[in-house]
Amino acid sequence: MPNRSEIVSAVEDYVNHLGNHDVDKLVALFADEALQHEPLGVKTYSGIDEIRAFDTANAQVDFTVSLLGPITVTGKYAAMQLRVQRAGMADFATTDLFEFDENCKIVSLSVVLDPQALC
Repeated sequence: MPNRSEIVSAVEDYVNHLGNHDVDKLVALFADEALQHEPLGVKTYSGIDEIRAFDTANAQVDFTVSLLGPITVTGKYAAMQLRVQRAGMADFATTDLFEFDENCKIVSLSVVLDPQALC
């Protein structure tokens, strides 16, 4: 199992690649059979191809992200909050929960998106 510093590094890479709209590097963080629930309870992307398609479409949207606080880690799980900034919209927060496999690849990502959670 990856240690805390490896997981924190992977989440930091996720934030950087998401913010830079680098789909290839972003998708490389996921295991082949990963699940991405975004937003949680609304849509699930299953497997690397569906995740890549979602991230490719998402990369066309002009937004920036930054961490709102520390990355928290328990075992193979990590959580963090992001500030999302997009022109013409009020800033808002997301809370992201990650599960990692033994190779420190994301096997599950759940994004709680709340446009009313203003930053």
